[in-house]
Amino acid sequence: MGSDIFHFDLEPSDVDRVRVEHAYMIARRGWPIEADIGLDDSGRRIVCRIDEPGGLANSAALVLQVELPGIGNLKLRTTLLPPRAEPYDLMLELARERMRHFLHKCEDWQMFAPGIAIEAFARFEQGRARLAEAVLAPDRASEVALAREAVVAAVQAGEMLARNYADGLLHARYGASAASETALGFRVDPRVPPPAEDLPEFREFGVVMIETPWNVVQPEQGRFEFECIDLWIDWARRHQRPVLLGPLVDLRPEAIPEWARSARDDYSSFCRLIWEHQEQVVARYAEHVAIWCVASGVHVNRFAPLTHEQMIDLTRRSAVLVRQARRSAKVLVELVQPFDDQVGQFRDSVRGYEYAVRALDEGVHIDCFGLCFECGLNRNGSEARDLLSFSDAIDGMGRLDRPMMITGFCAPAGSDEPEAGSWIEPWTPERQANWASTMFGIILGKMTHRGDTARGARVGVVESVLWSRFQESEGEPPLGLLDATGAPRRVLAQLAAVRRVIRRPIGRSAGRQSPLANHSEGARK
Repeated sequence: MGSDIFHFDLEPSDVDRVRVEHAYMIARRGWPIEADIGLDDSGRRIVCRIDEPGGLANSAALVLQVELPGIGNLKLRTTLLPPRAEPYDLMLELARERMRHFLHKCEDWQMFAPGIAIEAFARFEQGRARLAEAVLAPDRASEVALAREAVVAAVQAGEMLARNYADGLLHARYGASAASETALGFRVDPRVPPPAEDLPEFREFGVVMIETPWNVVQPEQGRFEFECIDLWIDWARRHQRPVLLGPLVDLRPEAIPEWARSARDDYSSFCRLIWEHQEQVVARYAEHVAIWCVASGVHVNRFAPLTHEQMIDLTRRSAVLVRQARRSAKVLVELVQPFDDQVGQFRDSVRGYEYAVRALDEGVHIDCFGLCFECGLNRNGSEARDLLSFSDAIDGMGRLDRPMMITGFCAPAGSDEPEAGSWIEPWTPERQANWASTMFGIILGKMTHRGDTARGARVGVVESVLWSRFQESEGEPPLGLLDATGAPRRVLAQLAAVRRVIRRPIGRSAGRQSPLANHSEGARK
Protein backbone atom coordinates (compact mmCIF):
# COMPACT_ATOMS: atom_id res chain seq x y z
CA MET A 1 0.00 0.00 0.00
CA GLY A 2 1.58 3.28 -1.12
CA SER A 3 0.67 6.78 -0.03
CA ASP A 4 0.23 10.16 -1.67
CA ILE A 5 1.48 12.89 0.67
CA PHE A 6 0.75 16.60 0.48
CA HIS A 7 2.46 19.26 2.61
CA PHE A 8 1.17 22.81 3.24
CA ASP A 9 3.37 25.33 5.05
CA LEU A 10 1.94 27.86 7.49
CA GLU A 11 3.41 31.16 8.57
CA PRO A 12 3.55 31.56 12.39
CA SER A 13 0.80 34.20 12.10
CA ASP A 14 -1.45 31.71 10.26
CA VAL A 15 -1.25 28.84 12.76
CA ASP A 16 -4.15 30.19 14.82
CA ARG A 17 -6.17 31.07 11.71
CA VAL A 18 -6.43 27.49 10.50
CA ARG A 19 -8.34 24.50 11.90
CA VAL A 20 -7.87 20.95 10.65
CA GLU A 21 -10.32 19.07 12.90
CA HIS A 22 -12.89 18.68 10.12
CA ALA A 23 -10.54 19.03 7.16
CA TYR A 24 -10.86 16.62 4.25
CA MET A 25 -9.61 16.15 0.71
CA ILE A 26 -11.41 15.91 -2.60
CA ALA A 27 -10.38 14.57 -6.00
CA ARG A 28 -11.38 15.68 -9.45
CA ARG A 29 -15.12 16.15 -9.98
CA GLY A 30 -15.49 16.78 -6.25
CA TRP A 31 -15.21 13.19 -5.03
CA PRO A 32 -14.22 13.11 -1.32
CA ILE A 33 -11.15 11.05 -0.47
CA GLU A 34 -10.40 9.27 2.79
CA ALA A 35 -7.26 10.99 4.10
CA ASP A 36 -5.23 11.37 7.28
CA ILE A 37 -4.80 15.13 7.91
CA GLY A 38 -2.97 16.84 10.76
CA LEU A 39 -0.15 19.16 11.82
CA ASP A 40 3.41 17.90 12.03
CA ASP A 41 5.50 18.12 15.21
CA SER A 42 6.49 21.73 14.50
CA GLY A 43 2.82 22.78 14.30
CA ARG A 44 3.62 24.86 11.21
CA ARG A 45 3.00 22.35 8.45
CA ILE A 46 -0.18 20.52 7.47
CA VAL A 47 0.48 16.95 6.35
CA CYS A 48 -2.16 15.11 4.30
CA ARG A 49 -1.74 11.41 3.59
CA ILE A 50 -3.91 9.48 1.13
CA ASP A 51 -3.34 5.74 1.11
CA GLU A 52 -3.41 4.44 -2.45
CA PRO A 53 -2.68 0.96 -3.84
CA GLY A 54 0.71 1.25 -5.46
CA GLY A 55 1.16 4.86 -4.41
CA LEU A 56 -0.62 6.29 -7.44
CA ALA A 57 -0.11 10.04 -7.77
CA ASN A 58 -3.53 11.71 -8.04
CA SER A 59 -4.40 15.39 -7.85
CA ALA A 60 -6.42 16.41 -4.81
CA ALA A 61 -7.57 19.56 -3.02
CA LEU A 62 -7.58 20.27 0.70
CA VAL A 63 -10.72 21.70 2.38
CA LEU A 64 -10.32 23.27 5.82
CA GLN A 65 -11.43 26.14 8.03
CA VAL A 66 -9.62 29.47 7.71
CA GLU A 67 -10.30 32.67 9.67
CA LEU A 68 -9.48 35.99 8.00
CA PRO A 69 -10.63 39.54 8.81
CA GLY A 70 -13.39 40.72 6.48
CA ILE A 71 -14.84 37.30 5.62
CA GLY A 72 -15.06 35.51 8.96
CA ASN A 73 -14.14 31.91 9.76
CA LEU A 74 -15.05 29.89 6.65
CA LYS A 75 -14.42 26.48 5.20
CA LEU A 76 -12.29 27.02 2.06
CA ARG A 77 -10.49 24.76 -0.39
CA THR A 78 -7.24 24.83 -2.29
CA THR A 79 -6.73 24.19 -5.98
CA LEU A 80 -6.31 20.61 -7.21
CA LEU A 81 -2.65 19.77 -6.63
CA PRO A 82 -0.42 16.77 -7.31
CA PRO A 83 1.40 15.17 -4.36
CA ARG A 84 5.03 16.24 -4.05
CA ALA A 85 7.85 16.38 -1.54
CA GLU A 86 8.12 20.17 -1.65
CA PRO A 87 5.49 21.90 0.52
CA TYR A 88 2.81 24.16 -0.94
CA ASP A 89 2.02 27.62 0.46
CA LEU A 90 -1.49 27.23 1.88
CA MET A 91 -2.67 30.84 1.48
CA LEU A 92 -1.42 31.01 -2.09
CA GLU A 93 -3.30 27.86 -3.09
CA LEU A 94 -6.47 29.06 -1.34
CA ALA A 95 -6.27 32.34 -3.28
CA ARG A 96 -5.79 30.56 -6.60
CA GLU A 97 -8.84 28.40 -6.01
CA ARG A 98 -11.06 31.35 -5.09
CA MET A 99 -10.03 33.13 -8.28
CA ARG A 100 -10.77 30.02 -10.33
CA HIS A 101 -14.13 29.54 -8.65
CA PHE A 102 -15.18 33.15 -9.36
CA LEU A 103 -14.32 32.85 -13.06
CA HIS A 104 -16.01 29.45 -13.31
CA LYS A 105 -19.28 30.82 -11.93
CA CYS A 106 -19.06 33.86 -14.22
CA GLU A 107 -18.97 31.46 -17.15
CA ASP A 108 -21.64 29.19 -15.71
CA TRP A 109 -23.98 32.15 -15.06
CA GLN A 110 -22.98 34.03 -18.24
CA MET A 111 -22.01 37.14 -16.29
CA PHE A 112 -18.96 38.30 -18.24
CA ALA A 113 -20.82 41.11 -20.05
CA PRO A 114 -19.70 44.68 -19.19
CA GLY A 115 -22.02 46.37 -16.75
CA ILE A 116 -23.03 43.16 -14.97
CA ALA A 117 -21.82 42.87 -11.37
CA ILE A 118 -19.51 45.90 -11.67
CA GLU A 119 -18.57 45.97 -7.97
CA ALA A 120 -17.93 42.22 -7.91
CA PHE A 121 -15.52 42.43 -10.84
CA ALA A 122 -13.76 45.46 -9.35
CA ARG A 123 -13.17 43.55 -6.12
CA PHE A 124 -12.05 40.49 -8.08
CA GLU A 125 -9.48 42.57 -9.98
CA GLN A 126 -8.13 43.87 -6.67
CA GLY A 127 -7.73 40.28 -5.52
CA ARG A 128 -6.10 39.23 -8.77
CA ALA A 129 -3.59 42.07 -8.47
CA ARG A 130 -2.73 40.96 -4.92
CA LEU A 131 -2.27 37.38 -6.09
CA ALA A 132 0.11 38.49 -8.85
CA GLU A 133 2.09 40.52 -6.33
CA ALA A 134 2.20 37.53 -4.00
CA VAL A 135 3.65 35.26 -6.69
CA LEU A 136 6.40 37.83 -7.35
CA ALA A 137 7.00 38.78 -3.71
CA PRO A 138 10.68 38.89 -2.67
CA ASP A 139 10.17 37.00 0.60
CA ARG A 140 7.78 34.49 2.08
CA ALA A 141 6.28 36.83 4.69
CA SER A 142 5.25 39.33 1.99
CA GLU A 143 3.96 36.54 -0.24
CA VAL A 144 1.69 35.13 2.46
CA ALA A 145 0.39 38.56 3.54
CA LEU A 146 -0.53 39.42 -0.06
CA ALA A 147 -2.07 35.99 -0.61
CA ARG A 148 -4.29 36.51 2.44
CA GLU A 149 -5.53 39.78 0.96
CA ALA A 150 -6.22 37.99 -2.32
CA VAL A 151 -8.28 35.31 -0.53
CA VAL A 152 -10.38 37.95 1.24
CA ALA A 153 -10.95 39.95 -1.94
CA ALA A 154 -11.89 36.87 -3.96
CA VAL A 155 -14.36 35.61 -1.34
CA GLN A 156 -16.00 39.04 -1.13
CA ALA A 157 -16.16 39.28 -4.92
CA GLY A 158 -17.79 35.86 -5.07
CA GLU A 159 -20.45 36.85 -2.54
CA MET A 160 -21.22 40.00 -4.52
CA LEU A 161 -21.47 37.92 -7.69
CA ALA A 162 -23.87 35.44 -6.06
CA ARG A 163 -26.12 38.28 -4.91
CA ASN A 164 -26.04 40.04 -8.29
CA TYR A 165 -26.97 36.81 -10.06
CA ALA A 166 -29.83 36.13 -7.64
CA ASP A 167 -31.15 39.70 -7.90
CA GLY A 168 -31.43 39.47 -11.68
CA LEU A 169 -33.27 36.15 -11.59
CA LEU A 170 -35.59 37.27 -8.79
CA HIS A 171 -36.87 39.97 -11.17
CA ALA A 172 -37.18 37.38 -13.94
CA ARG A 173 -39.00 34.89 -11.72
CA TYR A 174 -41.31 37.27 -9.81
CA GLY A 175 -41.41 40.21 -12.19
CA ALA A 176 -44.90 39.45 -13.50
CA SER A 177 -46.17 36.91 -10.97
CA ALA A 178 -46.18 36.59 -7.21
CA ALA A 179 -44.52 33.81 -5.24
CA SER A 180 -46.63 30.82 -4.25
CA GLU A 181 -48.19 30.57 -0.80
CA THR A 182 -45.71 27.81 0.07
CA ALA A 183 -42.53 29.72 -0.84
CA LEU A 184 -41.54 29.96 2.85
CA GLY A 185 -42.09 27.51 5.68
CA PHE A 186 -40.47 25.96 8.71
CA ARG A 187 -39.49 22.55 10.02
CA VAL A 188 -40.44 21.32 13.48
CA ASP A 189 -39.21 18.78 15.96
CA PRO A 190 -42.56 17.41 17.23
CA ARG A 191 -41.22 17.26 20.78
CA VAL A 192 -41.57 21.05 20.85
CA PRO A 193 -45.32 21.88 21.14
CA PRO A 194 -47.11 24.21 18.68
CA PRO A 195 -47.19 27.93 19.53
CA ALA A 196 -49.75 29.04 22.07
CA GLU A 197 -50.30 32.35 20.25
CA ASP A 198 -50.56 33.06 16.55
CA LEU A 199 -47.87 35.67 15.86
CA PRO A 200 -48.61 37.74 12.72
CA GLU A 201 -45.22 36.77 11.21
CA PHE A 202 -46.33 33.13 11.02
CA ARG A 203 -48.87 34.08 8.34
CA GLU A 204 -45.95 34.38 5.91
CA PHE A 205 -44.92 30.74 6.54
CA GLY A 206 -47.17 28.73 4.25
CA VAL A 207 -45.94 25.17 4.75
CA VAL A 208 -44.78 23.09 7.72
CA MET A 209 -42.53 20.03 7.77
CA ILE A 210 -43.15 17.78 10.76
CA GLU A 211 -40.36 15.35 11.58
CA THR A 212 -41.08 11.74 12.61
CA PRO A 213 -37.98 10.68 14.60
CA TRP A 214 -37.94 6.92 14.97
CA ASN A 215 -36.77 7.05 18.59
CA VAL A 216 -39.64 9.44 19.46
CA VAL A 217 -42.41 7.64 17.59
CA GLN A 218 -41.32 4.15 18.71
CA PRO A 219 -39.35 4.44 21.97
CA GLU A 220 -39.85 0.72 22.59
CA GLN A 221 -40.38 -2.09 20.11
CA GLY A 222 -44.09 -2.57 19.55
CA ARG A 223 -45.07 0.67 21.35
CA PHE A 224 -45.92 3.76 19.29
CA GLU A 225 -46.44 7.29 20.60
CA PHE A 226 -48.05 9.77 18.22
CA GLU A 227 -49.37 12.42 20.59
CA CYS A 228 -46.75 15.09 19.83
CA ILE A 229 -47.14 14.65 16.06
CA ASP A 230 -50.93 14.71 16.40
CA LEU A 231 -50.71 18.14 18.04
CA TRP A 232 -48.80 19.54 15.07
CA ILE A 233 -51.08 17.88 12.51
CA ASP A 234 -54.06 19.52 14.27
CA TRP A 235 -52.24 22.88 14.33
CA ALA A 236 -51.51 22.66 10.60
CA ARG A 237 -55.13 21.75 9.82
CA ARG A 238 -56.50 24.65 11.90
CA HIS A 239 -54.15 27.10 10.18
CA GLN A 240 -54.68 25.57 6.73
CA ARG A 241 -51.02 24.75 6.23
CA PRO A 242 -50.02 21.88 3.93
CA VAL A 243 -47.92 19.27 5.73
CA LEU A 244 -44.65 17.67 4.67
CA LEU A 245 -44.16 14.67 6.96
CA GLY A 246 -41.02 12.64 7.59
CA PRO A 247 -38.41 11.45 7.00
CA LEU A 248 -39.70 7.90 7.24
CA VAL A 249 -36.11 6.62 6.92
CA ASP A 250 -33.72 8.74 8.97
CA LEU A 251 -30.50 6.92 9.77
CA ARG A 252 -28.77 9.61 11.81
CA PRO A 253 -27.34 7.88 14.90
CA GLU A 254 -29.21 10.27 17.19
CA ALA A 255 -32.58 9.29 15.61
CA ILE A 256 -32.21 5.49 16.02
CA PRO A 257 -33.93 3.95 19.08
CA GLU A 258 -31.68 1.99 21.42
CA TRP A 259 -33.61 -1.23 20.95
CA ALA A 260 -33.01 -1.20 17.15
CA ARG A 261 -29.26 -0.58 17.21
CA SER A 262 -28.27 -4.22 17.48
CA ALA A 263 -29.74 -4.94 14.03
CA ARG A 264 -27.62 -2.41 12.19
CA ASP A 265 -25.32 -5.00 10.57
CA ASP A 266 -28.15 -7.28 9.40
CA TYR A 267 -29.90 -5.47 6.57
CA SER A 268 -32.89 -7.83 6.41
CA SER A 269 -33.63 -7.56 10.12
CA PHE A 270 -32.99 -3.83 10.19
CA CYS A 271 -35.31 -3.35 7.20
CA ARG A 272 -38.13 -5.21 8.93
CA LEU A 273 -37.86 -2.90 11.94
CA ILE A 274 -37.89 0.20 9.73
CA TRP A 275 -40.86 -1.17 7.80
CA GLU A 276 -42.88 -1.68 10.98
CA HIS A 277 -42.24 1.95 11.97
CA GLN A 278 -43.11 3.26 8.51
CA GLU A 279 -46.36 1.30 8.18
CA GLN A 280 -47.69 2.71 11.44
CA VAL A 281 -46.80 6.32 10.56
CA VAL A 282 -48.21 6.12 7.02
CA ALA A 283 -51.43 4.40 8.09
CA ARG A 284 -52.09 7.08 10.71
CA TYR A 285 -51.39 10.18 8.61
CA ALA A 286 -52.03 9.20 4.98
CA GLU A 287 -55.08 11.48 4.68
CA HIS A 288 -53.38 14.52 6.22
CA VAL A 289 -50.10 14.78 4.34
CA ALA A 290 -49.41 16.68 1.11
CA ILE A 291 -45.82 15.45 0.64
CA TRP A 292 -44.00 12.53 2.28
CA CYS A 293 -40.28 12.74 2.95
CA VAL A 294 -39.58 9.04 2.51
CA ALA A 295 -35.82 9.06 3.13
CA SER A 296 -33.17 11.44 4.40
CA GLY A 297 -29.41 11.11 4.16
CA VAL A 298 -29.33 7.38 3.44
CA HIS A 299 -26.44 8.08 1.07
CA VAL A 300 -24.16 8.89 4.05
CA ASN A 301 -23.48 5.75 6.10
CA ARG A 302 -23.31 7.42 9.50
CA PHE A 303 -25.05 4.51 11.25
CA ALA A 304 -25.92 1.45 9.16
CA PRO A 305 -23.29 0.19 6.67
CA LEU A 306 -25.48 0.16 3.57
CA THR A 307 -24.36 -0.83 0.10
CA HIS A 308 -25.43 1.36 -2.80
CA GLU A 309 -28.03 -1.24 -3.78
CA GLN A 310 -29.47 -1.22 -0.26
CA MET A 311 -29.70 2.59 -0.27
CA ILE A 312 -31.84 2.43 -3.41
CA ASP A 313 -33.87 -0.48 -2.05
CA LEU A 314 -34.75 1.39 1.15
CA THR A 315 -35.77 4.45 -0.83
CA ARG A 316 -37.90 2.42 -3.24
CA ARG A 317 -39.68 0.52 -0.44
CA SER A 318 -40.59 3.76 1.32
CA ALA A 319 -41.86 5.42 -1.88
CA VAL A 320 -44.01 2.40 -2.72
CA LEU A 321 -45.46 2.28 0.79
CA VAL A 322 -46.78 5.86 0.79
CA ARG A 323 -48.21 5.52 -2.74
CA GLN A 324 -49.97 2.29 -1.80
CA ALA A 325 -51.62 4.10 1.09
CA ARG A 326 -52.64 7.01 -1.16
CA ARG A 327 -52.09 6.97 -4.89
CA SER A 328 -51.86 10.76 -5.15
CA ALA A 329 -49.19 11.02 -2.44
CA LYS A 330 -46.16 13.09 -3.40
CA VAL A 331 -42.74 11.60 -2.67
CA LEU A 332 -39.72 13.66 -1.57
CA VAL A 333 -36.20 12.36 -0.96
CA GLU A 334 -33.98 14.55 1.20
CA LEU A 335 -30.28 14.97 0.44
CA VAL A 336 -27.88 16.07 3.17
CA GLN A 337 -24.23 17.09 3.23
CA PRO A 338 -24.40 19.31 0.09
CA PHE A 339 -20.60 19.68 0.20
CA ASP A 340 -20.06 15.94 0.85
CA ASP A 341 -17.83 16.62 3.85
CA GLN A 342 -18.53 13.25 5.49
CA VAL A 343 -18.81 11.08 2.38
CA GLY A 344 -15.11 10.21 2.47
CA GLN A 345 -15.28 9.56 6.21
CA PHE A 346 -17.89 6.76 6.21
CA ARG A 347 -17.25 3.67 4.16
CA ASP A 348 -19.38 3.09 1.05
CA SER A 349 -21.07 6.48 1.38
CA VAL A 350 -21.96 8.16 -1.89
CA ARG A 351 -22.40 11.77 -2.92
CA GLY A 352 -25.97 13.01 -2.74
CA TYR A 353 -26.16 13.89 -6.43
CA GLU A 354 -24.95 10.45 -7.58
CA TYR A 355 -27.38 8.72 -5.22
CA ALA A 356 -30.27 10.84 -6.55
CA VAL A 357 -29.36 10.17 -10.20
CA ARG A 358 -29.12 6.45 -9.57
CA ALA A 359 -32.48 6.38 -7.79
CA LEU A 360 -34.11 8.08 -10.78
CA ASP A 361 -32.31 5.84 -13.26
CA GLU A 362 -33.55 2.74 -11.43
CA GLY A 363 -37.15 3.89 -11.61
CA VAL A 364 -37.78 4.97 -8.02
CA HIS A 365 -40.85 7.22 -7.99
CA ILE A 366 -39.62 10.61 -6.73
CA ASP A 367 -41.66 13.78 -7.23
CA CYS A 368 -39.14 16.19 -5.77
CA PHE A 369 -35.86 16.36 -3.89
CA GLY A 370 -35.15 18.14 -0.64
CA LEU A 371 -31.83 19.69 0.27
CA CYS A 372 -30.85 20.34 3.86
CA PHE A 373 -27.88 22.49 4.88
CA GLU A 374 -26.66 24.22 8.02
CA CYS A 375 -24.16 27.03 8.53
CA GLY A 376 -22.16 27.97 11.60
CA LEU A 377 -22.47 24.78 13.65
CA ASN A 378 -19.73 22.63 15.13
CA ARG A 379 -20.59 19.55 13.09
CA ASN A 380 -18.56 18.22 10.22
CA GLY A 381 -20.30 19.56 7.13
CA SER A 382 -22.15 22.34 8.96
CA GLU A 383 -19.36 24.87 9.49
CA ALA A 384 -19.73 28.35 7.98
CA ARG A 385 -19.17 28.78 4.25
CA ASP A 386 -19.43 31.76 1.91
CA LEU A 387 -22.49 32.65 -0.16
CA LEU A 388 -20.92 31.67 -3.49
CA SER A 389 -20.20 28.16 -2.18
CA PHE A 390 -23.81 27.71 -1.05
CA SER A 391 -25.11 29.08 -4.34
CA ASP A 392 -22.86 26.71 -6.29
CA ALA A 393 -24.00 23.72 -4.22
CA ILE A 394 -27.65 24.52 -4.96
CA ASP A 395 -26.78 24.81 -8.67
CA GLY A 396 -25.29 21.31 -8.56
CA MET A 397 -28.36 19.72 -6.99
CA GLY A 398 -30.64 21.82 -9.19
CA ARG A 399 -29.44 19.89 -12.25
CA LEU A 400 -31.57 16.95 -11.15
CA ASP A 401 -34.65 16.56 -13.34
CA ARG A 402 -37.09 17.19 -10.50
CA PRO A 403 -38.35 20.21 -8.55
CA MET A 404 -36.50 20.97 -5.32
CA MET A 405 -37.32 22.13 -1.82
CA ILE A 406 -34.86 23.42 0.73
CA THR A 407 -36.17 21.26 3.55
CA GLY A 408 -34.00 22.91 6.17
CA PHE A 409 -31.52 25.77 6.29
CA CYS A 410 -30.26 27.60 9.36
CA ALA A 411 -27.51 29.54 11.07
CA PRO A 412 -27.13 30.31 14.80
CA ALA A 413 -28.03 33.50 16.65
CA GLY A 414 -24.79 33.15 18.60
CA SER A 415 -21.87 30.78 19.02
CA ASP A 416 -18.83 30.51 21.26
CA GLU A 417 -17.35 27.55 19.35
CA PRO A 418 -14.47 28.54 17.03
CA GLU A 419 -14.88 25.22 15.20
CA ALA A 420 -18.35 26.31 14.05
CA GLY A 421 -17.05 29.20 11.97
CA SER A 422 -18.62 32.59 11.29
CA TRP A 423 -19.86 34.66 8.35
CA ILE A 424 -18.12 38.07 8.06
CA GLU A 425 -18.42 38.64 11.83
CA PRO A 426 -19.25 36.50 14.90
CA TRP A 427 -22.81 35.20 15.02
CA THR A 428 -25.43 37.41 16.67
CA PRO A 429 -29.23 37.59 16.28
CA GLU A 430 -28.72 40.35 13.68
CA ARG A 431 -26.06 38.36 11.81
CA GLN A 432 -28.35 35.29 11.79
CA ALA A 433 -31.26 37.34 10.41
CA ASN A 434 -29.12 38.96 7.71
CA TRP A 435 -27.66 35.62 6.63
CA ALA A 436 -31.14 34.06 6.51
CA SER A 437 -32.71 36.77 4.36
CA THR A 438 -29.68 36.90 2.04
CA MET A 439 -29.74 33.12 1.56
CA PHE A 440 -33.51 33.18 1.03
CA GLY A 441 -33.00 35.52 -1.91
CA ILE A 442 -30.11 33.48 -3.32
CA ILE A 443 -32.13 30.26 -3.10
CA LEU A 444 -35.22 31.66 -4.81
CA GLY A 445 -33.02 33.40 -7.40
CA LYS A 446 -32.37 30.11 -9.17
CA MET A 447 -34.01 29.22 -12.47
CA THR A 448 -33.54 26.38 -14.91
CA HIS A 449 -34.96 24.54 -17.92
CA ARG A 450 -36.51 21.27 -16.78
CA GLY A 451 -38.32 18.44 -18.55
CA ASP A 452 -40.94 19.76 -20.97
CA THR A 453 -39.65 23.32 -20.44
CA ALA A 454 -36.16 22.50 -21.76
CA ARG A 455 -36.84 24.45 -24.95
CA GLY A 456 -39.18 26.99 -23.41
CA ALA A 457 -39.32 29.36 -20.49
CA ARG A 458 -37.21 28.82 -17.40
CA VAL A 459 -38.80 27.67 -14.15
CA GLY A 460 -37.72 28.14 -10.55
CA VAL A 461 -35.30 25.52 -9.26
CA VAL A 462 -36.58 25.68 -5.66
CA GLU A 463 -40.30 25.60 -4.88
CA SER A 464 -40.19 26.10 -1.10
CA VAL A 465 -37.64 27.15 1.52
CA LEU A 466 -38.00 25.90 5.10
CA TRP A 467 -36.17 27.20 8.15
CA SER A 468 -34.71 24.24 10.05
CA ARG A 469 -36.02 24.93 13.53
CA PHE A 470 -39.33 26.40 14.64
CA GLN A 471 -38.27 26.62 18.29
CA GLU A 472 -35.16 25.35 20.00
CA SER A 473 -35.18 23.32 23.20
CA GLU A 474 -33.20 24.19 26.29
CA GLY A 475 -29.49 23.49 25.77
CA GLU A 476 -29.71 23.37 21.95
CA PRO A 477 -27.85 25.78 19.65
CA PRO A 478 -29.82 29.04 19.14
CA LEU A 479 -31.30 28.13 15.75
CA GLY A 480 -35.03 28.63 16.21
CA LEU A 481 -37.47 31.20 14.92
CA LEU A 482 -38.42 31.22 18.61
CA ASP A 483 -35.96 30.81 21.46
CA ALA A 484 -36.33 28.19 24.20
CA THR A 485 -38.71 30.46 26.14
CA GLY A 486 -40.97 30.99 23.13
CA ALA A 487 -39.82 34.55 22.45
CA PRO A 488 -39.46 35.42 18.74
CA ARG A 489 -35.99 35.96 17.36
CA ARG A 490 -35.14 38.65 14.85
CA VAL A 491 -34.82 36.05 12.08
CA LEU A 492 -38.58 35.41 12.28
CA ALA A 493 -39.47 39.03 11.47
CA GLN A 494 -36.76 39.32 8.83
CA LEU A 495 -37.80 36.23 6.88
CA ALA A 496 -41.44 37.29 7.11
CA ALA A 497 -40.55 40.74 5.75
CA VAL A 498 -38.67 39.27 2.80
CA ARG A 499 -41.53 36.87 2.05
CA ARG A 500 -43.97 39.80 2.13
CA VAL A 501 -42.03 41.56 -0.64
CA ILE A 502 -42.68 38.78 -3.16
CA ARG A 503 -46.37 38.38 -2.37
CA ARG A 504 -46.96 40.59 -5.41
CA PRO A 505 -45.08 41.00 -8.71
CA ILE A 506 -41.91 43.06 -8.32
CA GLY A 507 -41.42 44.13 -11.95
CA ARG A 508 -38.88 43.10 -14.54
CA SER A 509 -36.74 46.24 -14.90
CA ALA A 510 -33.12 45.10 -15.14
CA GLY A 511 -31.90 48.34 -13.61
CA ARG A 512 -34.04 48.00 -10.55
CA GLN A 513 -32.58 47.60 -7.09
CA SER A 514 -32.78 44.12 -5.59
CA PRO A 515 -36.29 43.49 -4.22
CA LEU A 516 -34.67 42.24 -1.03
CA ALA A 517 -32.14 45.07 -0.67
CA ASN A 518 -33.78 46.58 2.39
CA HIS A 519 -34.01 43.26 4.18
CA SER A 520 -30.62 41.62 3.68
CA GLU A 521 -26.94 42.35 3.77
CA GLY A 522 -24.30 41.73 1.16
CA ALA A 523 -20.61 41.02 1.51
CA ARG A 524 -18.53 43.84 2.89
CA LYS A 525 -15.41 45.24 1.37
